[in-house]
Amino acid sequence: MKKLVYFLGIFLVAGILSIQVGVAQNTGSLTKQEKNKIEKLRKEKEKKMQRALSKAYYAKLLKEKYFVFMADYVVGPNGTAFVVSPDINFFSVNGNNVVIQFGMEGVVGLNGVGGITARGTILDYKFNQGKKNNMSVTTDINLIGPGLPPHIYINVSDDGTAQLNMQTGNGALITMYGQIVSPRKAVIFTGQSIF
Repeated sequence: MKKLVYFLGIFLVAGILSIQVGVAQNTGSLTKQEKNKIEKLRKEKEKKMQRALSKAYYAKLLKEKYFVFMADYVVGPNGTAFVVSPDINFFSVNGNNVVIQFGMEGVVGLNGVGGITARGTILDYKFNQGKKNNMSVTTDINLIGPGLPPHIYINVSDDGTAQLNMQTGNGALITMYGQIVSPRKAVIFTGQSIF
């Protein structure tokens, strides 16, 4: 009888171990499709987290009114498009102080960079967080010197790429495409303002 109980005990332990080994093997060896699906889900989650962090960073710059929009492409009022240098074509906001500058490389102008440099202050500033991946800023600028204040609208994606539309006081529309950066990271040359 003792041998029978001993034999049944060994048989029972062996059966339990074989079930556990089978379960471990099933969970340990995923198919290639399952591995790919898990990797894809991991990458999507990581990308969403990076986009959320990036959006929070740019939203902070815009809310605090502490950023530089550096343009690399400009479309003028008559529809003519130019590839431009971001270090001399920018819109800088530091608190309520702004600088708008346009310049052309290889041309000498009144501002020293072949264009216009205008300084001013913000009259009205509205930040919109946006529902999906875009944020926006709407502002009116009081420029020092003659001329009507321009109205500026900036649409910013969660990776910092942006489109700036500036409607001048006479109604002309200038569109600029570029990147929002922190003033600490901006490499810009500010020309001489004539006012």
